[in-house]
Amino acid sequence: MQDDENNLPPEIGAKLMRFLREKADGEFEVIDMEGLVKFIAEHGERYPVLQSLVKINEDALIEHYKRTGEVPPGIKLIKTSTREGENVTYIFMD
Repeated sequence: MQDDENNLPPEIGAKLMRFLREKADGEFEVIDMEGLVKFIAEHGERYPVLQSLVKINEDALIEHYKRTGEVPPGIKLIKTSTREGENVTYIFMD
């Protein structure tokens, strides 16, 4: 993990580690993606470095929304509009 993640308050860092596992090569892998996304949504505003831990695949998210009509936990769809004949969707972590 990067230095910014190491500077989180100990209780937040400990909670973060519940969603990760350290691999033999020293890298980390997510073992509970849904839990991690909910955790980031809950604490990301206060600790912005948490938001940098995930990158939202907007195309996959929009496709999921079109297919199911549901927005995943921790994501807020705030505006869909048309601009120059193209649909534009704005997606933000809640």
